[in-house]
Parts: sequence; structure tokens; C-alpha cells
Amino acid sequence: VALHDLSTEEMLSQIGEKKLQVALTVRPPAKLLRGLNIEELAHYTICVAVAPKHPLAKSKSISLEQISREPLLGYSRKDYPEYHEMLEKLFASIGRKPRIVGEHDGVTSIVAAVEAGHGFALVPSCVACMVGGSPQGPRLKLIPLKPALPAIPVVAIWRKESETELIEEFIAAAREEKGQP
Repeated sequence: VALHDLSTEEMLSQIGEKKLQVALTVRPPAKLLRGLNIEELAHYTICVAVAPKHPLAKSKSISLEQISREPLLGYSRKDYPEYHEMLEKLFASIGRKPRIVGEHDGVTSIVAAVEAGHGFALVPSCVACMVGGSPQGPRLKLIPLKPALPAIPVVAIWRKESETELIEEFIAAAREEKGQP
């Protein structure tokens, strides 16, 4: 098994070109899934990520209104257009636009930018495994958003005509890891 760190768009393109057999990603729009199998494997809640010394770091929960004027760090619009669509809809619900001050190519660089105090990020709860702790304390604080947003589905995607025993075993192992039958 070879793992690649690619954007959703790159994964779908490489599946179409038969360069990738399976992609694990956030559920893309249905229009991009023609000719592909898809299976939900997990759901993750959206959290507000802040540096441990951020004024909101001690909060039990945070509302959109509280963060609407704060600098937001996110994924690049080019590689993650669905993320930006979600942000625009989310902030429009309170009559605002997101104040995006930095775009990043992946979660690792978002974590580093938040840790450095450049702003906050909206990230899935699974990021906790990356920022949890060290002898010096946690790299970031993940705080629930209130009211909570719908959980983000993480899916496996593969070509219908390319299904093999190896792909079936991979999907079964992913299901088992999340405690699904």
C-alpha cells in the first residue's frame, strides 16, 4: 500500500486516470462521482482550532459570531473548492463573509500556522490525533462549535470497473478500524 497526500480534486483525477485504486477523502459533490463506488467510513465534527494562548482557548464552546471577525486559516481555494463553499455558506448564515488570511495546501501547514498564532481554523475533530500533546502541552486547542455543524463524512472512492479483492480487503480493514461491520 502506498499512501499519497493529495487534494480531493487530485485524488478523483488520479482515480479516473487509473493511477490510484482507492481514495480516502471528504465526500465530494455527487456530480464528481459518476462511474465511481463510494462508501462512508466515518463522520467527524467541525471544531475551532486555536493556539493554546489564544484568548478563546479556554472556552468550552465557540459560536460563529465569536470567531467571525478573527483571522481564518484554511485550505487553498484551488485544491479544496468544496471547503471554501462550506465556509461561505456557513458565514452567510450569520450575515458575514469569512475573513480568510491564509490558504494552505494541507492540514499540516494549517496546524503550523494556527500554532504560530496567525489565526484560527475550522478543522475536523480527527485532527486531534495530530495536535494532542507533547511534554510541553498540546499544540492546539480544539473547541466545539456551537451550534454544532453537520458532521463531515469521510468516504472511500474507487472505480466501479476496477474493484478487486485487494480493494475489498482495504475497504473492509478501513471499516473494521472504525468499528463498522
